[in-house]
Amino acid sequence: MSTFVIVPGAWDTPATMEPLIEPLESAGHAVIVVDLPCEDADATLEEYADAVRAALPDDLADVVLVGYSFGGFTASRIAVEHPDVPVVYVAAWIPRDGASVIELFAGGDPFEAGEEAGIAALDGLILSAGPGVCALNIDRYVAAADPSERDSVRTYLERTQRPQGIAALRQKWRGDPPTSRRRTYVLTTADTLVPPEAQRAMAASMGADVVEIDTDHGPFREQPERLVELLVAAAR
Repeated sequence: MSTFVIVPGAWDTPATMEPLIEPLESAGHAVIVVDLPCEDADATLEEYADAVRAALPDDLADVVLVGYSFGGFTASRIAVEHPDVPVVYVAAWIPRDGASVIELFAGGDPFEAGEEAGIAALDGLILSAGPGVCALNIDRYVAAADPSERDSVRTYLERTQRPQGIAALRQKWRGDPPTSRRRTYVLTTADTLVPPEAQRAMAASMGADVVEIDTDHGPFREQPERLVELLVAAAR
């Protein structure tokens, strides 16, 4: 059996990954969801990595590292240190030397002109949550959901999301991506946030095996049982 150490994405609380915990534990696996210092406006990627290091068990023999979305950056830092640990990227941003996650997403750094200008440039996806932090525009994401699911989407997002420090989003990755002995990329084929073609290119850039799931950017909410199947298969 495996111990899945899950690194959430930007704005996520550990509760974001709750739909995965029961099915993984029922199958005999252990689950650790890392609580990242997202709300700290000054937190760096190294401090995000420190949170993962603190959560790792002493024995890494059965550990599978899972990085979701922006969590791909943090998971990659740990994977560089522990190349024997299998890594599963879920709709994740794969780091590129000299680029931040916001640059990969937006094609440049919209915050160079200031926080207010950066938030405005992201076309309503995020809102200010105070100096140095931003929040998802939940109304925008609810409006994009199927009308029959909007109430449940709102409830889920309001329960699982929190402010996110902008500094970490802007911090550039330095160095090569990891060369873990086993790399799997779970590609979300209906993703409206991280384009599937971009996911495929990122997976190819690090030679990861690609498996697909027909969801938008939140497969743990949309198809948790299927995502669990893919995670377990990647751990074998």
